[in-house]
Amino acid sequence: IYKLLKSGELSYTSVVKYGKTVKTIDTAELMRVFGTLGAGGERKGDTVKFDGDSTEVNSDFLLSLQHQVALLQAENAGLKDAVNARDEHISSLRQAMQLLEHKQLPSEMPTSTTSSWWRFWKK
Repeated sequence: IYKLLKSGELSYTSVVKYGKTVKTIDTAELMRVFGTLGAGGERKGDTVKFDGDSTEVNSDFLLSLQHQVALLQAENAGLKDAVNARDEHISSLRQAMQLLEHKQLPSEMPTSTTSSWWRFWKK
């Protein structure tokens, strides 16, 4: 359809809907270019036959693959939990290290305004 529109064999009209320009093709124009649909619209090559039966080899192989996928998903979930636990442990260790490394500045040191007990006469 796009090739026919580009070459000009199939014409369209532009219509504005919801603020956007939309290309529309009239049904009569489609019938002119492609012809009418016949009463027996189904052609010989259009149908696909599907056999619902599966062979035993494929079903055994499929079951083993499904089992392997389930095991890998369980392993993946366990590894994700382990990574999350490790990250939490690292962050707690980092916080503890920062608390241990914290040094008070001289301005943050508590100053004692009280005098010693043995200097009771200098109050």
